[in-house]
Amino acid sequence: MPISPTFRPATQDDSSHLAILLDAASRRLVSWLWSRMAAPGQSWFEVGRERIRTNKSGDSHYSNWQIAEADGRILGGLNTYKIADPYDAGDLSGVPEVLHAIIELEALAAGAHFIQVASVFPEFRGQGVGAALLAKAEAIARAAGSTRLALLVESFNDGALRLYLRSGFVEQARRPLKPTPLSDESGDFILLVKELR
Repeated sequence: MPISPTFRPATQDDSSHLAILLDAASRRLVSWLWSRMAAPGQSWFEVGRERIRTNKSGDSHYSNWQIAEADGRILGGLNTYKIADPYDAGDLSGVPEVLHAIIELEALAAGAHFIQVASVFPEFRGQGVGAALLAKAEAIARAAGSTRLALLVESFNDGALRLYLRSGFVEQARRPLKPTPLSDESGDFILLVKELR
């Protein structure tokens, strides 16, 4: 049965949920990155939660999120921001190789409003929440004066790819995905773009 979520801006208190949603959307890429930042005895989850809670200059800061809710339950979350134009990738020599493809594709979408995360908790999938997240992202982008909406998806994420294509996104470019020790698949990152008329 379809769910019609309501949306609200995320707060600091949502940071635990946001860390889980971001890790699920990245298919454990961020938990691998966060685990590399962890102090002895600290979990990746603690690192990620704290970064979302306090790192105001980071794209994943809670202020860039919207929470989807229904009947007092958190269904999922949406993280969006505008990609800088011009886009300065900087020196990638100190950046983990797994991020190079992501940075290259983001650079191709300079100036677009970017969906970093549109993630739904498993028990609420297949009920229209993902489509509602994309509609909310489009509304945010339009309100910000953006003319393009962009996102990245893995080539093997069939369900998400179908949803995005059905929602009007088209493929612009792709780059090979560099696996991490936590990766469960190999394939490409695909840059999808939707023109907002």
